[in-house]
Amino acid sequence: MICSRNYLLALTVAPFMVSAGWAADFPTRPVTIIVPAAAGGGGDTTTRILARSIEQEMGWTVSIINQGQGGGVVGLTSMVNAEPDGYTVGLLFPYAGYKYTGQADFAGADFSPIANFNGDSSSLVTSASSPFETLAGALDAIKAEPSKYKIHCSGGCGSVWDVPVAGMMMDYGIEVEKITWIPGQGAATGLQELASGGVDFQTVSLPEASGLISAGLVRPLGVLSPEPVPGFEDVPLAGEVMGHPVDGGTWRALGGPAGVSDDIIKAWEDAAQKAVQSDSFKNAMKTANFGVKWMPTEDLAVLMKSHEEDTARVMAALGYSK
Repeated sequence: MICSRNYLLALTVAPFMVSAGWAADFPTRPVTIIVPAAAGGGGDTTTRILARSIEQEMGWTVSIINQGQGGGVVGLTSMVNAEPDGYTVGLLFPYAGYKYTGQADFAGADFSPIANFNGDSSSLVTSASSPFETLAGALDAIKAEPSKYKIHCSGGCGSVWDVPVAGMMMDYGIEVEKITWIPGQGAATGLQELASGGVDFQTVSLPEASGLISAGLVRPLGVLSPEPVPGFEDVPLAGEVMGHPVDGGTWRALGGPAGVSDDIIKAWEDAAQKAVQSDSFKNAMKTANFGVKWMPTEDLAVLMKSHEEDTARVMAALGYSK
């Protein structure tokens, strides 16, 4: 059988045309965002706000699946194992600590970064009855006698709030491995323990502590942000004590499994950007006391690498062997 040159060319080009057309039309059916957290928490709330804005701005149908078991390990594992077709993505947040606590071994290479949409700074707070009035005073005391103090991590230690604070303390010359770091089931229970005098300090975001701050039961000593946090402008910046800007806390982003095509990543990135820039997203995030922090795909990849390096440094200092 003799094939014409044009017929052979058509056979060669057709698959690429189909692929390109499919990517350009993405999505052709509902998409799913996995949230590795229980319903009602910060990860769930911010992702639902984003999903709702994507639906409004893009006309997509977005489903949310909560998988918070194992402290988020189950949800992140589902993301990693999803088909890399873009129809299942998920919420990414600081994940490197799992490796050092033996829960999982996630790395940036396991994910396809899409875009970051939220960021909230960590802070160090103490009870209203504490003798410490300033961050410098607290750091000096901890440096002198680190084994004397207990710090509540809010969630599991080696995570989003305590790792940045521990890193700041290391830079201040504190032997962080001698501090007693207390894990918990969340910020709320930790704040109750702090207010009652069960611990000396807590690492937490300012929005999460706002209720007890307003009630006069908890006092923020400093926030790890390079600029004042909206709504908490009176809280001192950690950089004022450290002598340089300090930026640390949680970040929340969209990511897919490794291997998602560039075209599909771009479609998701564009959708996320339009959502984040919308008034509905900004207003909802402000009402819920969450910060908006946009980063495109390339910047998110850089953030993830930096996060892994910073976490490794802190966890090594804290004595984690892995």
